[in-house]
Amino acid sequence: MNLGTSLHWVSKKMKDKVCLIENDTSVSYSELWDNIELLAKAFLKAGIKKNDKIVIILPNCKEFIYSFYALSRINAVTIPLNHYLTSRELEEIFNDCSPKGIITTSKTLEGIPAGSIKDLVILTDDKKKEKIENSYTFKELYELGKDGTLPRFSASNDQLATINYTYRGTGEPLGAMLTHGNYHHGAIGYVRLTEITTQQRVLLVTPISHIFTLVSCVIVPLLRGATVVIMKTFIPKHVFKAIEKHKIDFIIAVPTVYISLLKNYKKDSLDISSLKYGITGGSYLSPEIYERIRNDMGIELLQGYGLTETMPITCNPRSKNKPESLGVPGHEVKVKIIDDEIVIGGPTVMKEYYQKNGENKKFFKDGWFYTGDYGRIDEEGYVYFGGLKKDIAKIGGHNVDLKEVRAVLNSLKGVKDVKLNIKENDLWGHRIQAEIETDGTKKITEKEVRSFCNAKLALYKIPRKIIVK
Repeated sequence: MNLGTSLHWVSKKMKDKVCLIENDTSVSYSELWDNIELLAKAFLKAGIKKNDKIVIILPNCKEFIYSFYALSRINAVTIPLNHYLTSRELEEIFNDCSPKGIITTSKTLEGIPAGSIKDLVILTDDKKKEKIENSYTFKELYELGKDGTLPRFSASNDQLATINYTYRGTGEPLGAMLTHGNYHHGAIGYVRLTEITTQQRVLLVTPISHIFTLVSCVIVPLLRGATVVIMKTFIPKHVFKAIEKHKIDFIIAVPTVYISLLKNYKKDSLDISSLKYGITGGSYLSPEIYERIRNDMGIELLQGYGLTETMPITCNPRSKNKPESLGVPGHEVKVKIIDDEIVIGGPTVMKEYYQKNGENKKFFKDGWFYTGDYGRIDEEGYVYFGGLKKDIAKIGGHNVDLKEVRAVLNSLKGVKDVKLNIKENDLWGHRIQAEIETDGTKKITEKEVRSFCNAKLALYKIPRKIIVK
């Protein structure tokens, strides 16, 4: 089933109901679908075909959602990337997947490695670069699509929908190949576990480029006919204002967001009474923090679990929440423990890693996907997190590959050896401390190391503390 099929049905049923709110702009379900189909027609006329790979690098915005569904509508393949990635990181991914085109902003385009995108550039703003061949602004695309046509819906469950890049401690990004069927089953499972209803207003605050956000804060609420309020960046005081203004009753975010809100919450001056419960995932939330959020802010949090490779797969039901657990598996999801490691089976598990035969053989065994997370399952089927087996740190919900960080630091001239220490952190989950031994050929300062990292690594990957010996 094509990802857009169900949304098309919902848009016909809900019509004038508001589905997206961004700043002071409201979009109805009928307007949403009209924009998706208009863009899909334009994409076809611009030369995008079935199975063409298109990168999206955008902050949270309605254009991201339009583009994602429009590409799915014509069976092209979306590659959603975090707009915080550096030129080096992007070049590594582009070399791996060779995308046909990119959808981004004119400002972000300036940081894209030269020659990485050869065929098509689409900009969501009107600041078009005249020297770029075969480029379009969204305004031009809307005109282009007016006299276009679309084929009938067609997509088998095995049709590739996205390639989502993640890290597993191998030292390089791995592209998880997710199908329309993966998204369909993942959405059904999360609808049943989260109990999102048509009347709800959901706050979108974490990056849509993450699978957790894309499924939980976009696909699932839209399939239920709910309203999604889009926030471009996370600033606690702006979040509180949005909750009060739009009467948000449901929020889905990583623990770092909830902990930041807790630290900035002032009961006497803020009205968040509309917010009854939320879902947390991306990294583990301790029972102690859960209790503080519930007692101080009056929010009941349901902890869930998932990976880029598997979609969100477990969540605590509202009817029986066990805060110390990751919840129970969703629709048709199979979870078991092998040698203390959580392994996943079922229709939400990705097809494979893109062009990574060695990793596919390593992490897929006998039809099961090995997560690299330790855990256990109790007698009621609730899954519990027991720690990380893979060589990564969890920082603000991001997977940070420690092998990659070491390699970057070791590439700095004058560095002899690098040792990374992972420290537990209440706000971020983990923090990295780097101890750098020099080879004596030149003097290296902490400032120099940090400047080097800024050019090579996304901000959340850079060690919080750097010690040069």
